[in-house]
Amino acid sequence: MKWFTDPDEVAEERAAAAALRRLPVGGRVVAICSGAGGVGATSIAAGIGATLAALWPGRIAYAGLLSAPPIAGVHVAAETMWTDQVTLDAVVELRDRHSVLLLDLGVHASRTTRILLSTADRIIVVTDEDGLGEERALARVNTAAPATKRTVAGRPGQSTPDRFDIPSDKAFAQLDAELLERAKPATCRALLRLAAWCV
Repeated sequence: MKWFTDPDEVAEERAAAAALRRLPVGGRVVAICSGAGGVGATSIAAGIGATLAALWPGRIAYAGLLSAPPIAGVHVAAETMWTDQVTLDAVVELRDRHSVLLLDLGVHASRTTRILLSTADRIIVVTDEDGLGEERALARVNTAAPATKRTVAGRPGQSTPDRFDIPSDKAFAQLDAELLERAKPATCRALLRLAAWCV
């Protein structure tokens, strides 16, 4: 992995890596959503999944409202959750069998999305450099899961303790098992910090 290439960021990366040495007690559910299509919610979900799976192969699960990309070391739920018949049992079963369950909810604002948001321990709202859809997504999160810990990811130049800057990276044009091998070192470091926040 390409974690520690920038000497100025070594301390921050070591802190994130140290946080990821311990598996969460009980399954952790992390929901990733957005307020606009095409801003990278699935890319960030796949990147977090690949990052966590590099450390804990076989302990990470991914489920989404659409077909999920293949991610090395991640159990990808075969069925999509794009239905109002989704039960919490499906989420509970995946959470109980894995240390971290990533729910890729994308831009959808259905009853199912509200139910799935309410199951999350952490919520990531994905936006672009212009903040496209951020307010809409945060309003949805505040309604469905007002007390859940949340952050915003993907807005370059806005990285703060409660926001994560995820660089634009051509490696995400193809979400597959080699994603992190193609990604820029800065992208890998940003995903490591975001993954540490998730757990």
